[in-house]
Amino acid sequence: MAYIDRRQRNIEIFEDTRDWYTRDAKLKQTVQRSRRSTQFYAPGELALPAEKLVRFSGEARVFVSRERTLQAAGKYAGRRVAVLNFASATNPGGGVTRGSSAQEEALCRCSTLYPCLLGDELWQKYYKMHRDRHDVTYTDACIYTPDVLIVKTDTDAPERLPEDKMQAVDVITCAAPNLRERPGNAMNPGAGSPVRLSRQDIYSLHTQRARKILSVAALHDIDVLILGAFGCGAFCNPPEVVASAYRDVLPEFARAFSTVEFAVYCTPQDDANYQAFHRTLG
Repeated sequence: MAYIDRRQRNIEIFEDTRDWYTRDAKLKQTVQRSRRSTQFYAPGELALPAEKLVRFSGEARVFVSRERTLQAAGKYAGRRVAVLNFASATNPGGGVTRGSSAQEEALCRCSTLYPCLLGDELWQKYYKMHRDRHDVTYTDACIYTPDVLIVKTDTDAPERLPEDKMQAVDVITCAAPNLRERPGNAMNPGAGSPVRLSRQDIYSLHTQRARKILSVAALHDIDVLILGAFGCGAFCNPPEVVASAYRDVLPEFARAFSTVEFAVYCTPQDDANYQAFHRTLG
């Protein structure tokens, strides 16, 4: 019963957010601007001008926190902040309309992100592309959405923020490999067959994905980048492998950002992801 109640509560919170940015004139304009400026980055390496890698005189501060993604972003008001959306590769917003509780759904419940992921162009280039591949490792394709407005607290029970407390962040949408025993679900039953990858194969996928995500952020002159335990929840990626991939790629971007925070939210009863990232990245 508690599980059903939580899903229903999540649905109600999302529908309230959606109703708000659908009806409020200022929020509607914010969504329209973000949608117009959203960019798609196809799979494959992204050419990055050399000057984007040396924007800061010193190396970025890299650390791991126990915070939620948007909670972490809130500490950097006034800075150019981007957050990573641990995305569904096949459904805009993942299962947010059904009350799911993963990181992407939380972003969509608390911000204006969801409508920015809709539309035929992104459906064809990103979501349908991944569906048609029937390969649950997905790709390093990214969607870049600027000026997404945080309109609710990133908490267990999100509440509306007053206008003067709202914060704009940029969002990088990318999917981690889906390593579940049963990768399909009700929204995408034909996702593809389960994959059996070695730890080295998983590491290689994540180094490639990390390099793409960091390149997209650097290209857009981000000051503060909020990452996390990418794929280590519902998609069952081993956290120590994912953390190692970022540890090894980040030196290439040491002066591209001022701060890189890995926001790894956890409960006292289950902090395995946090501990793995903290051991590896500090």
